[in-house]
Parts: sequence; C-alpha cells; structure tokens
Amino acid sequence: MRFVIFGTGAVGGYVGARLSQGGHLVRFLARPEWVNALRGRGLRLIEDPSSTVIPVLQASTDLAEIIDQVEVVLLCVKAYDAQASAAELARLVPHAVPVVSLLNGVSGEEILVQALGPPRVLEASLTTAVQVLEPGVIRLERERGLGLGSNHPMAEALAAAFEACGIRTRLYRSARAMKWSKLLTNMAGNVSSAILGWTAAMVMKHPGVFHLDVEALRETVRVMRGYGWWPLSLPGVPVHLLGPALFLPTPWLRPALGRIVSRGRGAKLPSLHGDIGRGRSEVYWMNGAVVEHGRRVGVPTPTNAVLMEIFDGLVQGGTSPETFRDRPGLLLDRAARGGVPGAARYNRPR
Repeated sequence: MRFVIFGTGAVGGYVGARLSQGGHLVRFLARPEWVNALRGRGLRLIEDPSSTVIPVLQASTDLAEIIDQVEVVLLCVKAYDAQASAAELARLVPHAVPVVSLLNGVSGEEILVQALGPPRVLEASLTTAVQVLEPGVIRLERERGLGLGSNHPMAEALAAAFEACGIRTRLYRSARAMKWSKLLTNMAGNVSSAILGWTAAMVMKHPGVFHLDVEALRETVRVMRGYGWWPLSLPGVPVHLLGPALFLPTPWLRPALGRIVSRGRGAKLPSLHGDIGRGRSEVYWMNGAVVEHGRRVGVPTPTNAVLMEIFDGLVQGGTSPETFRDRPGLLLDRAARGGVPGAARYNRPR
C-alpha cells in the first residue's frame, strides 16, 4: 500500500518505520527539521540493543508534494492541530482515500468527521510507547500494539497490513469505547503531575494526589457509562480491568495502580509538562473533553473541572508554574473547594 504519515514524530515515526520495513511505500509529512533529518540520514529506530536505519524516499513539509496516488493517510499530529489538519486534508486528499486518526484524547475525530465526512475517518489508538530522541531518531520503549475501529471497508485490510509489519492490531466494533479506553491510560498520573512538577511515581506515592487522580478516572468511566460504554482491553494494556477496579476503596487500589503507572512512566515528567506556558495543550482533549462530555450526558465531573481550570491557567500563562510546584496541599485545597469528593480529608492540618 501507499501511505502518507501526516505528522512525523514518535507515533508517526514508529508506524511509518514499521510499514516501511514491511515493504510499503511510505511518505512523510513533517516539520523542516524532521524533513532535513529524514532526507539526509533516514529514519533511525532504536530497539535496545539494536538500531535500524530505514531509508526514506519521500519527506516534505508540503502535503501537496507527496499526496499523489496515496491510498491511506495516517494522521499522527497533536490533538490541538486537528482543526488545521482536517482543513488541509479536506482540501488536498482525494475523497476515496481514508484517514486513520491516531490522535490522542477524544473529540478530535469529531472535527475530522465534520471536515471529511464519516465514511472517510477510521479511529485508531496506539498503545506502543515510543520516544523521540532527536529529529529522525526514535526509541521504542515498550511495544504493545494498535487498536483500529472496524466500521470501514478497508479496516480488515489495514489491520492485516499492520500485523504483517509487526504491529499487533486488534479491531474494535466500538471505536469510541476504544478511544475512551486509551484516554484512561493517557490521564493516569499526567495532569496532576504536570501541575505539581512531579513525576507520575511521586503522584502515586502521595495518598491525597493519588486520590485526585483516581477520582478523575472514576468520573471518566462514569461519562463512558453515560454513553453506554465500558473500558475495553487494548493491545498490551488490560484497561477492561481498570473499570471495576477504580471503584474499590482508594487505599486498596493505590499499591496495584501505583506500580502499573510508575512502571510505565514513573521516572519521567508527564507529557503535559511541556505544554506549560505554550498556549495550547492536549489536556483540552483529555480532562477537558471529560468535562464537556460530562455536561452532555449529565454526569458531574468536579475533579476534571478543577484540574482543567488550574492547568488552563498554567498553559495560557495566567498562573505561574511556581504557584503549585511541590505544593500538593494547595492543589488538594482547591480540589476540596471545587467539590471533589474526599479531597478535604487528605489535607487536614497535622
């Protein structure tokens, strides 16, 4: 098949590398520094202890240069770029070409569907962990797989192509439930860590902040239930077990969930940390989306609302990063005043 990777970074680089290794023709749309690296040195995929350089035949900053005769577009941009990307795709991509959305969070696909029409959009979720070391160089941290919505005539052929390239792929009848299940994994130990300037492991060790994380996840599951969905097992990630486990007493849950989250990203600052002061963030498609969808289905989401309000101030520059850095008590106080159940009992004077 002939693929275009629309947005080359960790996700696009990994999927593009695997497809190239499988013999497919892959073209890369990327920022100038990535294009220069791909053209000059190829795409380097590090899989400890080995390293492979994949030759790149076509890489460009201009979609019009590489869209000719393409069969599938893989959209791998940040969620906040969904609107601009959708407009470009609608303008340049032939109507018969499907767009596979690997956007983080939820609600981004609504933008794509509005611009392209439902028949052209396939929803996907990558559970494999990949890190960018520098433009043109990515490191595979933990290979898990990819989920793909099955409601498209090309879904089975695409799943077979991914599988043949070494990407373990599972088809889902409910693409929405799949995306929301992936959302749960993105949210754990993320925005609270970014607010405090902590790693996820530090959040998991603090009883009060861990409680906030669990309450945010519980609200997310309740919103899912409002739509008639339940968390699904994803490739390499048993999210289906998280749904019922989240409603156990918090002290019972902390040892197990703490180990899982800490093992996955414990020593690193969260992905959202880099959004502070930048004026845009994927948090609006994560915790922010939970708040918005909670309104739609009549499910209260006070924890996500408080976390969103605080982080929005950090992203937009209205709040100094020092305000909440290493101050879990202040975060818990704001949570208690915002109506988060149980927050006050973790913040009593000693």
